[in-house]
Amino acid sequence: MKNFIFDLYNTLVDIHTDEHSVDSWLGVAGFFSARGVEVAPQRLIELYDECWASYLYDVKQSSKYAYPEGNIIEVYKRMAITLGVALSDKEAAVCAQIARKDSMRRFRLFDGTVELLKTLKRNSKLYLLSNAQSVFTTDEINSLGIADMFDGIMLSSDYGCRKPDKAFFDCLFKKYGLKRLDSVMIGDDIESDGKGATSYGIRYVYAGGGAAAHRVEIITLA
Repeated sequence: MKNFIFDLYNTLVDIHTDEHSVDSWLGVAGFFSARGVEVAPQRLIELYDECWASYLYDVKQSSKYAYPEGNIIEVYKRMAITLGVALSDKEAAVCAQIARKDSMRRFRLFDGTVELLKTLKRNSKLYLLSNAQSVFTTDEINSLGIADMFDGIMLSSDYGCRKPDKAFFDCLFKKYGLKRLDSVMIGDDIESDGKGATSYGIRYVYAGGGAAAHRVEIITLA
């Protein structure tokens, strides 16, 4: 197999976040307090859910994609407007990064992930196709030390669509000149990764528990 396309979270990275814990929003509350807006963490949780829902509704109404993706920066800008202030894209990005960091409960590579990627890299090209927000995911990939292992990285927030949309796969294949018969998708989500891959006409390897746990099956394809 020439091209291995990986999902990121819960495939390569063992992660758990809690966006609905009050503790996860203390930093964001402090962020707004510094701008003269006092808001309780619980209210921020409510605003986050409300603004994501309304924003995604608007995105779906205007998008050409079957599975449109939003940019979380816009969510924080909407939250700020509701609170009576305006945030620039840069300020909203900082807010999103604070919330992400504070919501993180577990974040590590699955055991054996680096070894698996290095083995595949010897004779194949590796790509990352993830439903993720680049405002914090790019830094998270870099912090794990695996960014250089990939020949291409594509995050859904940068393209306006997400897996299982054929359009997202098509973006990857066209950008890097990939062929379907030479490619396999590896991910833990049967709906987004599996359905997306099979509908696009490429092989799929289910990676529940992390890709490294399926090393034998994956290496066999190589």
